[in-house]
Amino acid sequence: MSPLFSLAIIHFFALISPGPDFLFVTQSAVRQSRIHALFAALGISLSILVWAICAMSGLHYLFQKMAWLQTIMMILGGVYLIYLGIQLCKSGLTKSVAASVYVTKGIVKKKYSSLLIQGFLTNMANPKALVYFSSVFALAMNSDATLIQQSSLLMLIFVESLIWFAIVAFIFSAKQVNTIYQKISKKIDLITGSIFISFGCFLIFNRD
Repeated sequence: MSPLFSLAIIHFFALISPGPDFLFVTQSAVRQSRIHALFAALGISLSILVWAICAMSGLHYLFQKMAWLQTIMMILGGVYLIYLGIQLCKSGLTKSVAASVYVTKGIVKKKYSSLLIQGFLTNMANPKALVYFSSVFALAMNSDATLIQQSSLLMLIFVESLIWFAIVAFIFSAKQVNTIYQKISKKIDLITGSIFISFGCFLIFNRD
């Protein structure tokens, strides 16, 4: 089995595991639009690429030597996820159905660049992605891998991530899904917000 194929399989199963990234894209799709969700997907994929590059460059070992740096990043990431979770919970508790974490001062639609940045930060909020990619590369890549091989692995991770989250964006922005969502939007916002808060607390208080 080739390193590229092995990495594609491993990364695919990591991608389909529900987490903040998946929830953010689905929320963008049902609350904003398909295009907004695609920009969110692009932001998440770019962040995944950054973590992969950091892992390949050996930043994981820097974290091992400077544990306090990883701790700070995890706390900041946890605080950001908790913030998003609180905004979602507020949206679920408001009387207005149109209220949303993405609605600010009466503006229903946000700029595409805002969704891209929020998607990027949502994924960057979890520094443990660095550990994941370091482990994956150790399995799928030899120490004497060429620059072309390394670049191919990075491109595979980026493209595979973008395709997956783009599929999620298309599915959850479909009219039928949106119709169903609007009927239970309050409950979903509360559940999603609670999950974000839980992920944030896990990052802040977990030291393993």
